[in-house]
Amino acid sequence: MGDAAMFRNQLMDWVYDKANGTSTENVPIMEFAESVGLDLDGAYTLLWYCRDEGLLRDNGSGMGNPCGILTAYGIADVRERRRRRADPVLRARVCRSGLLNWFYRQRIAQVHMPITEEFGKDDGSLWEGVRFTDVEIQDAAEYLSAKGLIKGIEVAELRGPVRAEITTDGVDCATDWDGNVADYLRDQKGYGPTINHGPVFHGASQGGQFAWGNRDVTQQQNIDQHVAPALQPLAEAVVTILQQLPSYGLTLRDQQDIEAAANEVLAEVQQAQPEPGKLRRGAAMLKGFLFPIATEAVTEEARQLAQQGLDQVTAAIGAAL
Repeated sequence: MGDAAMFRNQLMDWVYDKANGTSTENVPIMEFAESVGLDLDGAYTLLWYCRDEGLLRDNGSGMGNPCGILTAYGIADVRERRRRRADPVLRARVCRSGLLNWFYRQRIAQVHMPITEEFGKDDGSLWEGVRFTDVEIQDAAEYLSAKGLIKGIEVAELRGPVRAEITTDGVDCATDWDGNVADYLRDQKGYGPTINHGPVFHGASQGGQFAWGNRDVTQQQNIDQHVAPALQPLAEAVVTILQQLPSYGLTLRDQQDIEAAANEVLAEVQQAQPEPGKLRRGAAMLKGFLFPIATEAVTEEARQLAQQGLDQVTAAIGAAL
């Protein structure tokens, strides 16, 4: 599964283009599979992986001819990924974190003063199916150096150190903040969130009560479960969506559908060992609900809130998994 799953985003982009962004075309994927070195078994494995995430249907597949049909969630997934790829600010944030984590791995591997541009060959430089450019990597290195997270040798011709090593502050960011440079620096300035240990959920079942940063709410259930640090941003994003539902202008049924998907995610993040597949499917469902609101809602407020929810869920699920 691991090798085939690596091509998930590439396959989705490929099927999307072949189907012209519609959910009516049954697209054979063997041509794509062969182009990335997968055999027939690998092609089916990749197809079923995307099916289990709710991105493709495979009801048109025959023996020896794996085919995929885009779902609404799959269409939203591709469109959101392409929007993220085109966002220079988001790319800069991810590149900084990826580069810092790469320097930390070089430290652990005892590589002395690694060459910064080598990051461009690492899997960590591949984001949303596209590698960061040399300019983006140089910009990230310059930023990390200016913030004291790395230090190294600089030359006049390039931005940022051409060789560098991670500092102790950089190690703190990599190990204690999962390499999230923005959150680490915000915390150092004292601008962090008022709740530092993430959401605390009361009750482990779907439909339970959830309190997020609300000092005026009295909960009736008394079972406290802390969410793992890596999943806290996802939990926060989902809770925010639930809080903002009245502003979306939805029908009662649509609101109930989003609530059900959100509560499934919240229930899963509370498990001792959350299943990545369930979290991905839940996030895909939420994005599938939010995408048409972000693009077609009557009010500007609803569109902005839905887009914010899309951004937060996408960033959180990407960072966690």
